Amino acid sequence: MSVRRVYEKVERTAEQKAELAAVREKYQRERPSLKQALAEGGHERAVALGELLQLHQVLAMLKQERERQHLTLAEVATRAEIDQAALSRLENGHNSNPTLDTIYRIASALGKTVGCFLQDAPQVAS
Repeated sequence: MSVRRVYEKVERTAEQKAELAAVREKYQRERPSLKQALAEGGHERAVALGELLQLHQVLAMLKQERERQHLTLAEVATRAEIDQAALSRLENGHNSNPTLDTIYRIASALGKTVGCFLQDAPQVAS
């Protein structure tokens, strides 16, 4: 499976650029721990990159299956009872936090199921 990456130029105002630069500088200077960064962002926990990549890989396979079946985004969105724009964002990797429920509904709309498995987590160096 090949993944096509699309990079879009983001237009920012001078004020937005200055704010972004200030945040980057602050994080480089203070180097907060993961716990501090999560708290500052209003989050309780982080998702491991590997887990997120697996979800995006499943979504890419679902997109390939939709295209193989010659179904439109609208048809699958209706069957899965989700917004067409949301389905498009999921398929193109623009939704950074897809839920398993949503993935299962899309798979079901395509006449497929998603299987999960259990494996040992990588050891984290202390």
